[in-house]
Amino acid sequence: MQTTERPVASRSIESYLDTSLDAIADAAAIFREAVAVYLKAGPDGTCWRQARGISEHMRTVDEVQQRIETTVLPQSVLGERVQKMIDPLIGVSRLLKEMRRQVTGFAIESGFSGPGRSVPAYLMPSVQELTDEVCAAVEALVESHRPPIVLWGELASGEEEGSVSWHEAQADRLSMELLKKIFADEALELKQKLSLAQFVEEIDRLADQAEQIVSDFRGGRVAGLPTVHARDSH
Repeated sequence: MQTTERPVASRSIESYLDTSLDAIADAAAIFREAVAVYLKAGPDGTCWRQARGISEHMRTVDEVQQRIETTVLPQSVLGERVQKMIDPLIGVSRLLKEMRRQVTGFAIESGFSGPGRSVPAYLMPSVQELTDEVCAAVEALVESHRPPIVLWGELASGEEEGSVSWHEAQADRLSMELLKKIFADEALELKQKLSLAQFVEEIDRLADQAEQIVSDFRGGRVAGLPTVHARDSH
């Protein structure tokens, strides 16, 4: 029974994971596009379409999580591994919800993206650069969870160039530079400055959430999730 579990069950799990991760990457691409549209044209009808697109990817992630939970026996060795992955998937769902909330804000021009959120032209390239870095952090999150890394491999240290933590640090740097520019702009009223600062911080928060997901998953591995080599040695 145990000898057939890995070839059959693990292939199904890997397929489910790839589907989920593809959905996350697609949602990040939609978010990048939505910010670009908002910076160029302000509220735009396509933002509703983009928000719906993210919702569809959220449903995919939820469906995949359910399939993973029902495919693997909790008492099996593979089940022990998969159970450690459920919390990160829940974290990803929260990340996608935050993306959808922000994109919906672009569309409705209320609260999140009111008149005070109009981004000065000279700041637009920096906001787009921040968004690109945030999306790169999400994309790095996706790649770090690709099978067979999650099920059978080893996690990277997390500090090297191109990792989630590296992109999150770059996003923090860019957001701080943006905040300094915003509060140094004497042409902006204080209310506008505070509104723009919130806009920048909310975008940057997505990279923070991506890093937290990686941290939570790594904590699960360190807490006792066995490697494939350790399992196969018995």
